Amino acid sequence: MASFIKRIETIYLPVANPKASADWYAKHLKLKALGPVESDATQVQLTLESGQFIFLIQSKDRVNANFTEIGGEDQCSITLQVTDFHRLYEELLVNGAEITAIEDNHDCGQNFYVYDPDGNKLDIWSGWPIVPESE
Repeated sequence: MASFIKRIETIYLPVANPKASADWYAKHLKLKALGPVESDATQVQLTLESGQFIFLIQSKDRVNANFTEIGGEDQCSITLQVTDFHRLYEELLVNGAEITAIEDNHDCGQNFYVYDPDGNKLDIWSGWPIVPESE
């Protein structure tokens, strides 16, 4: 039997200030809000080219979506596949975003992490490596 689940439509991230966070996502990741964002907005819907959404939801308490794995490593809840991995990395670096070094995961591609203003850890992924066809 096939799964009932078709795709992930929306990811919800807790933020302190949806307008400020939306501005950060626009500046650093080039994501656009679904509509105009007022300074007192309690949530903002960001659109991805895939038709999926990231909702930035104002949280009552200062929290983020990260969690600690059983082994003690800080883990994120979202991976974003990007189109121009190295260019984005350089732009984030130049623009002062909090990022980690690039990791080469060989058969799984490359990734690095970026932290939004609320400390939400985002996994930025290059996508699956292109394997040349054997002759």
